[in-house]
Amino acid sequence: MSKHSNRNLPVEQWPESLEILRHLAAQSAPVPVKDVARDVSAPEISTRNRLAKLEAHGTVRASREVASLGPGKQVTCTHYAITQYGKDCAGVRAQAQAQAIKVRVNSVFNWAAALGVASPQLKN
Repeated sequence: MSKHSNRNLPVEQWPESLEILRHLAAQSAPVPVKDVARDVSAPEISTRNRLAKLEAHGTVRASREVASLGPGKQVTCTHYAITQYGKDCAGVRAQAQAQAIKVRVNSVFNWAAALGVASPQLKN
């Protein structure tokens, strides 16, 4: 059974995903899920699910590492690092938003003039 998302964008372009990708891009080593969730101020379960989706799309890479909780207590933790594709996804979106043209006008005629488009001549 496949669960469909109600979003029209790919998972790597969701605003929450971009926040995670940008955070991972700033790290020098793989980061545990718990730390990612804390640093982006998101619930851990949501962060786990989003990271799993991002991994399936190749934007992050998961590695399993054993951590010691004390004498005789070891657990396997998942750490995530960003891939080059993930860096590209996070960077392209940020650059595109920074370079976006913002035109504020109150009519389509002013909009055309602001963009340098000649308005058609009206025939009498």
